[in-house]
Amino acid sequence: MSHNSELLCTKFLAPAKVALIALIHVYCSHEIQTSSRVALLMLLLKWTDGKDTCLSLFGLSDFKAHLSDIPCVDGGSAYDRLLLKLYDIGSMDDLCSLINDIDSDFFKVSNDSGNIAVSSTSLVGHFLRRSYVEFKAMEFDERVDLWKAFATFRSYADNDMTIASLHKPESQRMFSPKDSFAMEDVTKMFEFQIEYMQKQGCSLPVSMVETLDKILAHSFRTPSSIYYIRFLHGWRCGDYQEAFENLHRYFDYTMHHNDKIFYQYALLNLAILQADFNCLEEAVWAIQETIKTARENKDNICLNFSLSWLYHFQKSHPRECPPPASSDNATVQFLKVKAKETGMVNLQSVVYLSEAKSMIMSGGNATLIFESIMKSAYMNASINLLESVGAQFLVQATFWSRLGISNLGKFYTDGFLDLFQDSSFVEDVVKIACRSAYTLVNCGRYDDALMVLADIESTASRSLRIHQIWVTYKTLIMFKRAIRNERMNEVEALSKRLNSMPGVTEDCRLDINFAQIEYHTRCGNRELALTLSSQYLDSSVADDLDLYNQLLLGRPLRSYTLLMRCISIAEKSSLVPAIMEAVCMICEIFNSIKSHQQVLAILDATIPYIVECENAELLGKAYYETAKAIIGASDLLEAVVGGQERDAAEVRGKIMHAIRYAKLAYAEHEKLEDISRMLDISSLLARLYHIVGPDYTDDRDRTAMQNMSLRQMRSDARRSGMLTVT
Repeated sequence: MSHNSELLCTKFLAPAKVALIALIHVYCSHEIQTSSRVALLMLLLKWTDGKDTCLSLFGLSDFKAHLSDIPCVDGGSAYDRLLLKLYDIGSMDDLCSLINDIDSDFFKVSNDSGNIAVSSTSLVGHFLRRSYVEFKAMEFDERVDLWKAFATFRSYADNDMTIASLHKPESQRMFSPKDSFAMEDVTKMFEFQIEYMQKQGCSLPVSMVETLDKILAHSFRTPSSIYYIRFLHGWRCGDYQEAFENLHRYFDYTMHHNDKIFYQYALLNLAILQADFNCLEEAVWAIQETIKTARENKDNICLNFSLSWLYHFQKSHPRECPPPASSDNATVQFLKVKAKETGMVNLQSVVYLSEAKSMIMSGGNATLIFESIMKSAYMNASINLLESVGAQFLVQATFWSRLGISNLGKFYTDGFLDLFQDSSFVEDVVKIACRSAYTLVNCGRYDDALMVLADIESTASRSLRIHQIWVTYKTLIMFKRAIRNERMNEVEALSKRLNSMPGVTEDCRLDINFAQIEYHTRCGNRELALTLSSQYLDSSVADDLDLYNQLLLGRPLRSYTLLMRCISIAEKSSLVPAIMEAVCMICEIFNSIKSHQQVLAILDATIPYIVECENAELLGKAYYETAKAIIGASDLLEAVVGGQERDAAEVRGKIMHAIRYAKLAYAEHEKLEDISRMLDISSLLARLYHIVGPDYTDDRDRTAMQNMSLRQMRSDARRSGMLTVT
């Protein structure tokens, strides 16, 4: 579309549709080779149907791209025949004749063959009849403008082939050029733009805003969908005022023209908008009004969706929502029945997935959880609902990670990012990428985690709310790294930033809480860490939050009774990582009371499961406790200090066995860049190398130098730990 030309807006007809009528003439004249007629017919059906294309925005270059490879009987291509037909239209009178003769040319029985060229009930026939009716309804000046626009449209071929110059009519030079579009196609373009913005979660680029403004300036009426586009644009840009005003304009317009049947959808959009801008009380009011209105209007689709949205909102924001009138299970069962009654397969899929998430959070039976996930996956596959794959894969990754099979959980997150990223909602993409990055942090792969987040930075920037999720996870990763590096100034700055983050999800908030408890514990503020842990635990129980997180919040208490209770609860719910963490805590307690043989027996059975969890901190702790248990079980240090006579080979063998485990523990904590833990293990190694004698002098000296280097690193980090990453 030329930026210097005047725009012509028509209701239906446009130059490209005149060209399509000419192309139908070419098809019906039997000039196309028999082997290629089906290919041309498929193009005609696609263009006349118009569901996937805005034909009025086509240029001759688009026709050329599709028709140049379709051969004619006597040589040349279908595009050449189209140009000949177009240049036969030498005046406005010829244009009128082309459209006025549609009935006689296509729908009347031919004297030669006794058949009609086009059935009036076919897609092509419907397009021809509508073109005829719309042209008859046009005023004379509108027909003149259509002819001017057609002349401009055809001028693309002036330098394309010699036939253009031979047939170029003088009348074409009499008019100024006009670009044109049909209002029907513009409406389709707006609807496509809405669908794209909703799916991708993005705002409009500046060039698109300028194009839309130019189209609207020349249109004879303003489509209501433009207000919805502006609402989405303001929403994605974080402009609450613009989004709110345009949402009201859109539904004021639709209610005026559609007898107020869209009022409940206005309220539903308002609820979602309020929730995204953290106006939670207003969101609750809006969704409750939506449910009332949808029930009054007997709009089951809107009612079921609203109930589903309210259910998820209550799970995410339990403090802001009034207590539900029924239990979670009753709500889910009600939604199942209603979704099945109304044939809403997509809602059935969402309900099954919600049921699985609810059971995961409450520690439900693993078999039932897997069954619900598979039912949801079947529903998605039955209607090819690719948009729901992201939510499904996220739940599956969480499920397998809770069972202690982290590599399978990572398989789902990586598989989604590789295969389904382009066809899924941008929010799902960002959430899964953040989860994948945070999983890498547990393995000590900070740089890889930050690289995963960097790869989706442009995607996350499409929406303010989604960008806040991305920034929160990036800051959290930096926070955990700074804690383990003991860069305390940086830790304090990042902690303040995390506490001031708006719109933090509940899962991320709990991860932040755990990290802050770890921070205060490492700083020696154990009383504050214990207080925070108790507060978070009481809050999570009151809000009925995730059972796994409730178990983890018991960690600072260091209580054997509580740990056994955690193991009992986690075992019933198949929460393997929580069991393994509690086991490591119990082993630490047993080592402190010198029950070393029990520690060796426990860890010998559980280390394979800990390896599957792919948690470097947990595995390093298990190896370290094993090394201490080997030393304690053999009384090696006491024997050496007390000068007891022991078999030298036996002592050396035990010590070397302990050294191997200590080195494994050091390697895991080195991945995490955990200076404090590395120092503890390095000190143990130095003592062990001192015991084994002069044969390991080099190893002892190297360990001593390593110990000094770590102490210097910790001292420097604590003294000058400035914020190095923004």
